Amino acid sequence: MSETRGGRALDPARHSKPLDFGADGVIGSVDASGRLIALNTYHERVGFVTLTTADPFPESQRYNPDAVRHYRAGLALLDGCGPQLAAPVSGRTARLLADAIPQVTLTLADGTSATMTAWAGGGGAFQRWTVSAPYRWRGRLALQRCAYTQLTEGGPLPMPPLQTRARFADGVLTVENPALPWAAAIAGFPPGEAWERGADGPLDVDMGGTPGTTTLVYGFGPTAPGARAAALRLAQDPALGLEAACQAWRARFDGAPGDLIVRRGLGYGLMLAVPVGETRCILTDHMLLPLSWNRDAYYVARALLSWRREMGDVVRRHLLWMFEVAERPAGEWGRCYLANGQIKDAAFQLDQQLFPLLELAEYVSETGDRATWERLRPAVGPLVERLLVRKAARAWLFPTDETPADDPVALPYHLSSHMLLWHTFRRLAALGADARLEEIAENVRRSVFEHFTAARDGQTLYAYATDGAGRHHFYHDANDIPLILAPLWGFTPASDPAWRATVDFAFSEANEGGCYAGRLGSVHTRAPWPLGDVQDALAARLLGDAERERRAWAHLDDALQWDGALPEACHPATGAVVSRHWFAWPNAAAACLALGAFGA
Repeated sequence: MSETRGGRALDPARHSKPLDFGADGVIGSVDASGRLIALNTYHERVGFVTLTTADPFPESQRYNPDAVRHYRAGLALLDGCGPQLAAPVSGRTARLLADAIPQVTLTLADGTSATMTAWAGGGGAFQRWTVSAPYRWRGRLALQRCAYTQLTEGGPLPMPPLQTRARFADGVLTVENPALPWAAAIAGFPPGEAWERGADGPLDVDMGGTPGTTTLVYGFGPTAPGARAAALRLAQDPALGLEAACQAWRARFDGAPGDLIVRRGLGYGLMLAVPVGETRCILTDHMLLPLSWNRDAYYVARALLSWRREMGDVVRRHLLWMFEVAERPAGEWGRCYLANGQIKDAAFQLDQQLFPLLELAEYVSETGDRATWERLRPAVGPLVERLLVRKAARAWLFPTDETPADDPVALPYHLSSHMLLWHTFRRLAALGADARLEEIAENVRRSVFEHFTAARDGQTLYAYATDGAGRHHFYHDANDIPLILAPLWGFTPASDPAWRATVDFAFSEANEGGCYAGRLGSVHTRAPWPLGDVQDALAARLLGDAERERRAWAHLDDALQWDGALPEACHPATGAVVSRHWFAWPNAAAACLALGAFGA
């Protein structure tokens, strides 16, 4: 991919997906012709809502993983809402202005053309269309709560009724769902005859378009008049124009690595840091699962903290969301959250309890922000006590209900979560959080050596899980990055024969369900994962194997979609997306490695 004065040209020969844009909690995607497929934003009651061309997910299929996969893959193939051109498209180019703002140019068979540029800011979004021939603005729109389609459903949330009420007047189209209640308004259309329609489901829209340049402005609010007022206000703000948006993104990326994998990790992570009052919730993506997992959010925050000094404030606000907004019934964090802080799934995962604490410790130690430390410190002690309550009776072992892949755990004690606990407690101890934490951490470390090391095929390995009484489960997963980070943290040296043997096992056929053609994946989605390639690159760096690290980055490049996004899982031979076109974590992890955030 080459950087040009007009932006970074995207390679159509790569794996394509809708192009994304966003800022200030408004995140959208356009199809290959530049038409809008979704524009998603925060909602204080239901978490995230979407103005979309997608049909609702069938509620009867919530526990059907095949149906979930089919629906999620279909979102990458949606036809959007926008200009329907009279002549066939004979050529198409796409680029990213400032590596964050999509621009699509269409050449038509009759010699006419159309160019679309999309950006966001100020709580709204913008699409600038330049079309050289008459057209119809058409699409099938609905305003609904995001579907939250999960492979491991932790309990469906009731979906509000899909009621669509549309009205056009004075060049402004409003789309409202009174059942939410929420509304979107699109200002900037040519004036035309007023109309009003409704449907219990998506609604077809068909309006005339005028050749020339038109900027559509999207605003939101709890009612149609409120959304209309927001759109008209945004349209009058010169600070929200395209040039200002490009300048802001160029300034952010100044000095950052030029690799699009890294820039996608940083830019998309920032887009997903959604304002919630004073705080920010970091989502895992905006299209498939606009929910927050503590684990995923940590890696995004870790990348942002290592990116630019001013991103420290984003991380600070995320910490406030984690400690003061996100629900903690019985003093424990849940598996995942709505953006408003409501628990979506309540399953107990040990590492999910630790990542916010580690994020806090790293933030304070790297920024020196003692005010935030003193504000959140009172929560640290009770969180530690909740963990100690779960300690095994006769060993320094702590159970988990699920793996970091949201799957059932074969045995109750999970290896990488214990390595993470050791590291987190030591980082907190260095801040003076609790005099006991250093000793507890060392007890946990000794317990790992005692209970997780075991013989397999004549070698000593670290088992993925144990019951603490002699039973072991041998496996390694792309989600379990702490094992690879253990030498960087000082848990065990990279020369440790057991650690080396475990890494060799992880990337071998012996790792049943976790390794695919020599690449690390997961039983959660049985294919290679870019997160596994990041682990491979990390391990190679620790082992001093430059050729192995080069191959790992080459695998990441093979999986790269044309806009720099890495999927959850990919085909081992072609790199084509197997699962999740949208996923913040792998790009964030790659950015962490490139920026030295892991210490490597």
